Amino acid sequence: MPSSDAFFLHVETAEAPQHVGGLVVFESSDDKALSVERVTELVKGELGRLPRFRQRLEPSSRWRRQRWIDVAEVDWSWHIGERRSTDGWAGVRRIVAELAAIPMARDRPMWRIVMVRDLEPGVSAMILLLHHAVADGIGTMIQALNLFRPRVELPGVRGTTPGRAQLIGATIAGLAQLATDGGAGGRLETMSARREFATADLELAAVRRAASRWGVRVTDLLLGLVAEAVVSTHPEVATRLGGRMRVTVPLMLRDTAVAAETNATAAVMVDVPLDGRPFDELVTEISRRTTRLRTPSRAVASRFVMTTGLRALPGPAAGWFARAVYGRRFFHAIVSNMPGPTQSLSMDGVTIATVYPILPLAPGSPLAMGALSWTGSLGIGLATDPATFDADVLAARVEQLVSAHGPDESEEESRA
Repeated sequence: MPSSDAFFLHVETAEAPQHVGGLVVFESSDDKALSVERVTELVKGELGRLPRFRQRLEPSSRWRRQRWIDVAEVDWSWHIGERRSTDGWAGVRRIVAELAAIPMARDRPMWRIVMVRDLEPGVSAMILLLHHAVADGIGTMIQALNLFRPRVELPGVRGTTPGRAQLIGATIAGLAQLATDGGAGGRLETMSARREFATADLELAAVRRAASRWGVRVTDLLLGLVAEAVVSTHPEVATRLGGRMRVTVPLMLRDTAVAAETNATAAVMVDVPLDGRPFDELVTEISRRTTRLRTPSRAVASRFVMTTGLRALPGPAAGWFARAVYGRRFFHAIVSNMPGPTQSLSMDGVTIATVYPILPLAPGSPLAMGALSWTGSLGIGLATDPATFDADVLAARVEQLVSAHGPDESEEESRA
């Protein structure tokens, strides 16, 4: 198993399970579509493209590294199930939170699908969860696309591999940059094993217009929305953190040789102000600080640590290092912005309305927000530890802020 995948086995705790996935919401359909039986047959037909769906971890020793081995038979009734929401959308979000709080068994393939009924009359949803050791967020989406039709490839996930000299130079420079990052600063000591999950629906074009209004990237805008939402809805958290929240931002480093079933991202950190400054000043400052996110050397160095660096360490040492650097000592939150398909897709003949990312909380870090573009919308999946954050309140505030800070009517008319 690559060290970048084993990393998430090392950092996982009973209080912080490490699943990634998505909440896929469909348009209305008849009772026969998307049944457990039909979904099971669909997954069975794609097993050749989904190797981790038929593999489990081999029992490891203290010094022998983890590896994947084939199972004799997949227990389909365990991996693919069905639930009913007793209170619509709130119910499905609660089911996501329940599943996210339960560690996956390591003696079977580390994935689950739960079909949820009755979000609305005739409307179903699918919760797909994979252990983070199987794939990162984009890798999970690439695997999920095998279940959707027509078959498409995500935009912007194929790149080129840097040359050896460029790679060495970038790694050396990046390691020096990473060494200056330091700790997260203020800590949030009140933690629990409970989870909440909330969603927000944003119009992708409106988000892009708002980002363009201030000359920043969409990721900068999302960081600003999170910061503003925390300050306005949980001011006590901003105070406890001393007006600064350290956020880790995953960066995609995939090329044509990278399989879907692996982690091919790096992560860099940015300190986001929580001081209540005007929103335009906030996103401008965040954009200035995230210049480091667009520095290839920092991303390459982060990737080097996750692959070559950890691979050189004995298993116990790699585990110690992973647990030492991942979590509240170094960051308070995760924010990930991912590209999705630009055309309409379906599953079992039923059109997909939208998809919300499901991200795990790092140990001791109470907030993770994923954003996924999907045929003109930007689906936000927000996971929290309710001991610190109310997920529904944060998500609602993010939606309000996009409306409040989007271009006004005069700006829209000037573009017409």
